Amino acid sequence: MAALALGAASPIAFAQHGGLGLVTPPVRLDDVWLVDQTGSKRRLNDLLGQGVTALQTVYTGCGTICPLQGALFSAVQGKMPAIRGRHPVQLLSIGIDPLSDSPSALRAWLARFQAGSAWNAATPALAEVDRMRMALSGSKTPLGDISDHSTQVYCFDANAMLRWRSADLPRVNDICDALAALART
Repeated sequence: MAALALGAASPIAFAQHGGLGLVTPPVRLDDVWLVDQTGSKRRLNDLLGQGVTALQTVYTGCGTICPLQGALFSAVQGKMPAIRGRHPVQLLSIGIDPLSDSPSALRAWLARFQAGSAWNAATPALAEVDRMRMALSGSKTPLGDISDHSTQVYCFDANAMLRWRSADLPRVNDICDALAALART
């Protein structure tokens, strides 16, 4: 039933940087160290394993598309209390410019969009950025400049498995539908 709900959340097509819709089979990303908005080092899969997660990639210095992504997650955050299930739901913004996405920049990013306690931000080491972006998108080739980064949202189940990729700049309800389906399973 969850697979049907996830499949219905968005039509199968191709986004700018990779496939979208249900990820079959589910994918576990390589575990990398991240530095979060508090300056703490955390493992990616530990963060993802804390509940059902919607993940986006941003860079805090972006003045074009990333603010739209922040507003998108802010709208999703507003609807999260209505999502009921066996697992908690959370949001994670991954900074893809480690040279600028410092803990203080990540804190400012979250504050800009009035992030609550279920929305975190973190940045991998520079050497991990391209590998993480490729794994998220399902691409086998490098994705190029970060200024051309994907605006997809990636949803993970409570076992830290990537289960769904959105279209570029998805609708709030599509993300909420995917999170709700994963939270029930």
